Amino acid sequence: MQIDDLGKPIETEDFDDFLEEAYKYLNVQQEYCKSFYRLGEYEKWFYDQATGLLTFSNKDIVQLEIDYEKVGSISKISNTWLWAWANPHLLPTINSEIIKVLEFGEENEFERLTKRKWYADEYDGWEMTAIAAYILKAKGAYRIPTENTFSFLIFKNIRDFR
Repeated sequence: MQIDDLGKPIETEDFDDFLEEAYKYLNVQQEYCKSFYRLGEYEKWFYDQATGLLTFSNKDIVQLEIDYEKVGSISKISNTWLWAWANPHLLPTINSEIIKVLEFGEENEFERLTKRKWYADEYDGWEMTAIAAYILKAKGAYRIPTENTFSFLIFKNIRDFR
């Protein structure tokens, strides 16, 4: 791949079918997180790359603690997707399993899973998150908005302190 080749990767019918299955899987997980863990109802959230923890709290009391894996991010500046497996600035605490998505993409010749960076929007970020969740059997997903990026995470383990 050339450095300036940021065009959206080629999609195939097989990829589209796989993406549909991945979305079905993630939708079930997200509905469970909303109903059982009340995800989306907490006053505060915080994530820490060093510990690999995403926490949700009310009145500064942690209610949920989640071990997470970073999937990738959308830059609001360049409008590009960058896979976590291609990001040298991430710590192993949040980047240890995402390489399996790259390997799956290579085995199945799914370019969207093997191209490290490409023009994308938030919808693309959710698609890649659904695929990562399906491959890694995640328990849910979350999008972290910051000033310049949307970071997409999947849940490995959830501890409920309510």
